[in-house]
Amino acid sequence: MPNQTKRDRLRQLGALNTRPEAVRAPWFRESSFFDPLDLVQVKYEMLRHVHEDGVNKADAAALFGLSRPTYYQAEAAFEREGIAGLLPRTRGPKSAHKLTDEVMQLIEQNQHTGAPLQARSLAQLLHSTLGISVHPRSIERAMARKKNGEPHARTPMLPHGCKDFYETPRAAVLCGQACVKDMGAIVFHGFWQGLAVLIAAPQPSPSMHRRPEPPPTASAAVHDRQLVHMLANMVLAAETRGNHVY
Repeated sequence: MPNQTKRDRLRQLGALNTRPEAVRAPWFRESSFFDPLDLVQVKYEMLRHVHEDGVNKADAAALFGLSRPTYYQAEAAFEREGIAGLLPRTRGPKSAHKLTDEVMQLIEQNQHTGAPLQARSLAQLLHSTLGISVHPRSIERAMARKKNGEPHARTPMLPHGCKDFYETPRAAVLCGQACVKDMGAIVFHGFWQGLAVLIAAPQPSPSMHRRPEPPPTASAAVHDRQLVHMLANMVLAAETRGNHVY
């Protein structure tokens, strides 16, 4: 949809916060980088406020307009699945959201053409390879939809450890040094889709950056001071016949 808004994208993803006015965290009002409409970002910031800032869990839940049960659910999901656990689950088969393009590609690569669908074996493969649990019936339904030409879930997967792609622009925003590209991806697409965009973007080659000069060692600093003293003494000796050498 060419005129799709961020609100539309969040709603389609199932990440639209229906109570944005309840989010009272000050930084959500100071920068467009933080969006109270983005439920995934709200949950992440709530958990971060507890684990990084040492805030009481009940107080953090209230500050972000969420209930204590919601906090504990988000905390458990985050510990179990990382940021992927913060995406609200839509109604229907609980493992359907896990069958993304990447997962379906792996299934198809391991499903021989014309052979009976070994859904149970494929489920075990997904668990051992990607660490995700998918019910065999979900695999069967997904393959049936694909065979009938129906679209399947296109929610991008986020790898573990991807929070650095968010923490870096976040810190820059709070310091007033935000990179337009990194900040723009989150602001335009939202927390989840923005991270997917940043992760997929080609990273600059290390050779394109000038390697910083290493800091001088203690011995080098002493040597420099000795050299300065020696040169100064030579100049003073020449001008004062050695009376002011130090």
